Amino acid sequence: MDSNEKGMYAEYLFSCECISRGIHPSKPMLDSSVYDIIVEGGGKLYKVQVKYSSKIPTDRNSIQVALCNGIKSKYTNEFIDLFAVYSEHFKGFFIIKNTGSMQGIRLNSDKNSKYGYNFNNFDVDGIFRSKS
Repeated sequence: MDSNEKGMYAEYLFSCECISRGIHPSKPMLDSSVYDIIVEGGGKLYKVQVKYSSKIPTDRNSIQVALCNGIKSKYTNEFIDLFAVYSEHFKGFFIIKNTGSMQGIRLNSDKNSKYGYNFNNFDVDGIFRSKS
């Protein structure tokens, strides 16, 4: 798969994971949208930027993932609420709230790591609380 195909795969996989948990995803009709998916949670809509990483850990069993793609201003809180980063190595998603200034993150599935709590956690801070 090329990088575009991997990105699309991650978006559809994220949507399917949401549906399986009773979370309603929506996809914008235009590819030029800053966000990839909108999800409904707690009566609110959240704009999600989905990323795909095929990186293999080099140290401390963690991977570094760029979030800004050289367009830092596009991923402010005004445009993106959450990042959903799919890791091919860890075989799951890291769902992380956007601070508004994130350029990259180091991810590790260890629950004691900084973002370990976010690994496959589709209820980060109650945002995606399922109705079922």
